Amino acid sequence: MTGAAGIAAAGGIVEIDELSPTRLGPPCDAALAGIGRRSLAALIDACVLVALLFVEALVLVGVFGFNVERELGAGDAPYFLFAAAIAWFYCAGFDSARRGATPGKRALGLEVVDLNGERPGFARASLRFLMRGATVLTLMLGWALILATKRRQALHDLAAGTLVVRAALRR
Repeated sequence: MTGAAGIAAAGGIVEIDELSPTRLGPPCDAALAGIGRRSLAALIDACVLVALLFVEALVLVGVFGFNVERELGAGDAPYFLFAAAIAWFYCAGFDSARRGATPGKRALGLEVVDLNGERPGFARASLRFLMRGATVLTLMLGWALILATKRRQALHDLAAGTLVVRAALRR
């Protein structure tokens, strides 16, 4: 850390100023990912997440005796919180990792970068994940912004200051 305050996070300290708007340095000269590739990558990641959540459900039912033959209630909140945590760590963890891509993005040669072309940190990737909720709440109009913005950014990319680029053409 460079003297800035930080907060504890999984894997170490996250600098608070990581969430400040990205200073636009040299422009990211990467080839931007289009809506087709991004949609296919999102579909692959959705399938992986459904499989992970299915395994989570099997563990809860088999190991912890979670009863599935009843109506959902307030007692089920831990299951949903754990499921949300799995999705969060999957998306933010992979997007902020060395390769900057979830398995779906990696399969299609895509990666997430900030506006300077650098790998986003975990805090920025977490903000990007959380803002996907806004993309969904706008009935996917936030996703359609990919078609309308110069840098092909969805609503969650605009909020987090990120781009999705074609990795093979980035370097």
